Amino acid sequence: MSTTLRERRRQLLRDEILAATQQLIAERGFAALAMDDLAARVGISKPTLYNQFPTREDLLAAMIARLIRDLFAAAAVGEPTDRSPLEQLCDLLRASIIFQIQHHAAAFQLWLPEVAELLEKHPNSRNELLQAQARVFRLAEAAIANGEVAADLQPVDVIRTFSALLCFPFVGGRNLPLAADPEATAVLVVRIFRQGLQPPLERSNS
Repeated sequence: MSTTLRERRRQLLRDEILAATQQLIAERGFAALAMDDLAARVGISKPTLYNQFPTREDLLAAMIARLIRDLFAAAAVGEPTDRSPLEQLCDLLRASIIFQIQHHAAAFQLWLPEVAELLEKHPNSRNELLQAQARVFRLAEAAIANGEVAADLQPVDVIRTFSALLCFPFVGGRNLPLAADPEATAVLVVRIFRQGLQPPLERSNS
């Protein structure tokens, strides 16, 4: 079904707003996200912003839903493929690490109590999160069944390891420079993830 010019313009504006939301959250955190600042960043009026997203909760839910879809698409998870379950998990981890470094966005911010509660309650983000969790859980189960992951591990162990490595890859500071090569950092994280989950014999030979 073809879309009208008005619908395309509306979607472009929504995409611009969501991209600016990501930037502001990366710069200031969710708690400091102000709709006034967001409207100014995009160059629109507050009524126009509220016409697209009536509440700050709607805005965050839409941003998270789009981010999850984009990451799964970037990793080609769920598409017909000859890649193994563990390889798909590694691709998703790699895409997520690169995104965070490039956008200075930390995944741990999504699980701050006030943000997590909001995402769990909002129907849009809740459904997207549940679907994403189910897809990752199925990949973890399949990786164990295929013998790619040590048999003494459970799917939840795989997911917790994945999440732990995902949290804050762009960390920097006075004594720790920012990652100059996001791809290299992502490859290293994926290597640690893969090797840590391997069956003992493969782990000792790697």
